[in-house]
Amino acid sequence: MIPLKRILVPTDFSEPGKSALRYAVAFADQFAAAVDLLHVVEPVPPGALLSYQPVEDLRASLRRDAAAKMEKLHDEWEDYAFPVNRIVVEGFPFVEILKHAKESNADMIIMGTHGHGAIAHMFLGSVAEKVVRKAPCPVLTVRHPEHEFIDPG
Repeated sequence: MIPLKRILVPTDFSEPGKSALRYAVAFADQFAAAVDLLHVVEPVPPGALLSYQPVEDLRASLRRDAAAKMEKLHDEWEDYAFPVNRIVVEGFPFVEILKHAKESNADMIIMGTHGHGAIAHMFLGSVAEKVVRKAPCPVLTVRHPEHEFIDPG
């Protein structure tokens, strides 16, 4: 059996991200692994400068919002016995996910994927795809709605 000591779970708080989190909780519970729950606040786009809010205030607001959402997620499954590290960083999602996976020596990354169509994927790219291609460890991608495992017994 492959031991899992640290599982990285990037989240954007979407439904696919929550589906991935359910898988991560099951793995962490089974292996008594630590979970790094990571949210990446993306750089403020130039168009946001048109708002009347100073950029630094907007960035701080985004970080506070992410921390509050992270706390809410954690409260939903705080009864488990494994440690959870809630991490909010700024940057480009795939870069920060890969960076954290390397720095923390993650044994596995479990993340949601939105399953955008071919046109959207061509223009936007896929964070999950970039992570899968360059990750220093195995990556489990979970698409929502996921196919539930059914116990045949």
